[in-house]
Amino acid sequence: MKATIKRARSGVLGAVLLFALAGCAPDPSDLASSPGTAGTTASTTAATVASTGVVVKINVIDNNFRPQASTAKVGDTVEFTNKGKNDHNVLPQSGTGWGMDTAGFHPGDVYGHVFTAPGVYAFYCSIHGTNKVGMVGTITVTE
Repeated sequence: MKATIKRARSGVLGAVLLFALAGCAPDPSDLASSPGTAGTTASTTAATVASTGVVVKINVIDNNFRPQASTAKVGDTVEFTNKGKNDHNVLPQSGTGWGMDTAGFHPGDVYGHVFTAPGVYAFYCSIHGTNKVGMVGTITVTE
């Protein structure tokens, strides 16, 4: 009897995990950018780097970042626009000092950040994935 209950629990947990992972798959409606409602704009910029005036745009669409990999130069503004139907967040895979949490990133909102050092900056949406799978992306910042 105990073995049967344990197997049933394992089966239920496995089904829940598969269902959760399936929710991170691309949605066909993601292929066309959906217009967001007029939202708020947030920005973080380091005072020590002069802005280049260049804006690198990343669309946050339900279950995807478009493009998933971007390139920018130190001083460029990387701008994330929530064009999805759901709340999202943009979190750095490691480190702190940039990113947008769920409380402030609704459909139509825009978040911008100026990177002050070259490097590869991995990011993700914790609502629709983890820092390794699901809704993930990278920004390569060069001199």
